[in-house]
Amino acid sequence: MAFLQVNNLYMGFLGKTLFKDVTFSINERDKIGLIGINGAGKSTLLEIILGNIDDDNDPETNKRGTIFKSKDIKIGYLPQNPSINLDNTVFDELMDVFDDITKDFHRIQELNIILAENLYDSTNDFESTMKELGEITSRYEANGGYSIEYKIKQILNGLGVAENEWQAKIGVLSGGELSRVALSKILLSEPDLLILDEPTNHLDLVAIEWLEKFLKEYNKSLMLVSHDVYFLDNVVNKIFELENKTLKEYKGNYTDFVIQKEAYISGAVKTFDKEQEKIKKMEEFIRRYKAGVKSKQARGREKILNRMEKMENPVFSPRKIKLKFEINNHSVDLVLKIKNLSKSFDGKTLFNNISLDLYRGDRVGIIGKNGVGKSTLLKIVNSIANQSSGEFKIGEKVKIGYYDQNHQRLDLKASILDELRFTYDISDETARNIAGGFLFSGDDVKKIIGTLSGGERARIALMKMMMEKPNFLIFDEPTNHLDIYSREILIESLEDYEGTILVVSHDRNFLDCVVKKIYEINEDGASLFNGDYNQYILQRERKIENEQKEKRIFSYEEQKKLNSSVSSNEKKIIRLEDEINRLDKTKSLKEIDYNTAGIENNLELLMSLQKEIDEINEKILDYLNDIENIEEEIKNLKEKIF
Repeated sequence: MAFLQVNNLYMGFLGKTLFKDVTFSINERDKIGLIGINGAGKSTLLEIILGNIDDDNDPETNKRGTIFKSKDIKIGYLPQNPSINLDNTVFDELMDVFDDITKDFHRIQELNIILAENLYDSTNDFESTMKELGEITSRYEANGGYSIEYKIKQILNGLGVAENEWQAKIGVLSGGELSRVALSKILLSEPDLLILDEPTNHLDLVAIEWLEKFLKEYNKSLMLVSHDVYFLDNVVNKIFELENKTLKEYKGNYTDFVIQKEAYISGAVKTFDKEQEKIKKMEEFIRRYKAGVKSKQARGREKILNRMEKMENPVFSPRKIKLKFEINNHSVDLVLKIKNLSKSFDGKTLFNNISLDLYRGDRVGIIGKNGVGKSTLLKIVNSIANQSSGEFKIGEKVKIGYYDQNHQRLDLKASILDELRFTYDISDETARNIAGGFLFSGDDVKKIIGTLSGGERARIALMKMMMEKPNFLIFDEPTNHLDIYSREILIESLEDYEGTILVVSHDRNFLDCVVKKIYEINEDGASLFNGDYNQYILQRERKIENEQKEKRIFSYEEQKKLNSSVSSNEKKIIRLEDEINRLDKTKSLKEIDYNTAGIENNLELLMSLQKEIDEINEKILDYLNDIENIEEEIKNLKEKIF
């Protein structure tokens, strides 16, 4: 059943149609991926759905579209640039999600004080106080008041927010850390419709995999803008594509969409070609006989042709960037040698004992959790930052092209035209021709770089890399601001590249298509895996399995002890669960006594029973935490057993 229905939305921008006739519905448990080229209007469409901006009147009908939402529908939205209270700590900001529940908790405390100290007034007599206390206590328990902190910790751990940051002020966090906190807050709110705009942009691979699992199991609806093909394949069950100023819906994930779209276009092209042939014949008949003996028939066909609702060409060919990486000269065989490199910052070690040899033609992808220093490593290699110890050496005849994810190498005060002319000493005409190949035409080239979007800056950075013709490409998150189609062009351009590639990326599809080796950095050092990302996953699992096997060389007695420990822990869980059930029954009886004491106006007994009920709730929560810890211990023990 649809709880949100959108009909005939139209939106214009600077006198041009952004999109029109946009119609769709969102049903319960729909998981929708909204895709389209940068500038197609994806974020604008989300803002209209949210009611943050209004759609425009369609100039053809002079009418606006309509949006119908179910009553009391709760929508949660994560924009690309979230705004949250910078003065809050991380934990307090997430606690704000449960503001109503925590208000109940504080009111319970207030009511208990009123009862304990006989602070009654004309509006708060004993009976009304007791009634309110019972209602609020029941609501607090029903809303999971006792498990709020547990939920917050689960989300923060899953998204890779370090525990030492939970009490940090949000204002001191980096952009990536702030985005993860904002995402945590949205996920905790559990809205009926979860709307996410590029949720994976600041997540590492571990956090992306966790978020995929979370969203896959999310039992409500979601709509997300993403250019991450793997993410779309693993999460969504519908694709909405904004293309050629309209929206088309496809069932299934991204791979299903690609197959369906190809089939649709194939069939639509045949229909379009037939219609065009029919129109051509009618126009030929009108031209030949308009002034002859068949003029009446010709005028009749002309009227039919003018009234005919003609089909638009189904093949949409948007302008694409012209990206081709070439090299002027080949480098020596050993392009880069890194030996025992380490980096510490403010007393914290980012990475330690990094060693890597890159040879001509190598394609290496660097992966690892956020905070392990992947970007810093690239800056050291580019002599933008200094290492704490160790050394690296760039080979002879190596010319580096460096793509910085923050685009710090661009002059934000310069225009696109000036950035090209002054960097490469080329004419206006040459600069304009090159910029045109990257979709900057006409007066676009006069735009100041600092005013451009992330995607536009990314195109300029790629354009400059291409012009330099380096034989060693170093990328730091090159796909972050690119749409799916631009990512495909970048991948295609690198497939034919003859030089060496070193790239930090969390885009698994990009890693699969571009790299031939994976270098994983973690707290303990680094490991090199041969193959693309999928092969890395298989090798990593095999390596973990082999390491576990090596640790499993136990004697029969040791195996027996491990099995005995598992059995003992499983019995502990059973005992704890029995104790929880017993406490639940005891609490139910206490609550009956509590209600009776309220009716009898027995204040002393009421306070005593309330204290006992609170103690029971605390014990139940402690036992639940104990069960969780024991289950984790059982899991670790089983991993050691054959």
